[in-house]
Amino acid sequence: MEILPVNLRDPDRGVLDAAAEAVLRGGVIAFPTDTLYGLACSLFDVHAVENIARLKRRDPRHAVISLIPVPEQAWGLAMHVSPLADRLIRQHWPGPLSLILLASGIVPPGVQGRGGTIALRCPNDTLSRELLGRIGGPVVSSSANISGQRPAETAAEVVEYFGNQLDLVLDGGERRGGVPSTLVDVTGSRAKLLRRGALDVTAALGEFEDLTGARPASG
Repeated sequence: MEILPVNLRDPDRGVLDAAAEAVLRGGVIAFPTDTLYGLACSLFDVHAVENIARLKRRDPRHAVISLIPVPEQAWGLAMHVSPLADRLIRQHWPGPLSLILLASGIVPPGVQGRGGTIALRCPNDTLSRELLGRIGGPVVSSSANISGQRPAETAAEVVEYFGNQLDLVLDGGERRGGVPSTLVDVTGSRAKLLRRGALDVTAALGEFEDLTGARPASG
């Protein structure tokens, strides 16, 4: 396993190329996202996605979120983008909003969520966007931790969790206090708020189902 330092605001081209190459050849890497450290692999590599679940000791049937470099990729990865989803994408991507949509035929069945879905997010930080741009996206991203334990906030903590089981780790310093993305299911006629996170989109959802455990709400 290789550990490479990276400047979050001005990442070195060689470092980005090394990380992209590792992902494109089927590897799993760790890097500092716009929230905390995350594990990453290609969405189209079913074996690599399964490997992330194994590393995290997590049920492989659990849904994963994929990062994309540009919002427009949602129209190829989703079977249908509803008017609500279109509005949310145009208003809040790039940004800390994850959307669950029905997966198109190009998404391997083995990496689809329950009901043939895909969860997508277009991040807004420089490192993620430049790395995703080199890979071409989409990239599965999951917090760098063993399931049920605290997410890694430094590269050293990533190594403590996974040792040399990863192909490469990008060390961008501490990523502390990160808030997860807001998660909304837009597969049906009525939106479902699944997780309240860094972005409040409730005003944009109209009538919606609040499945976060908070008090019932509507737009």
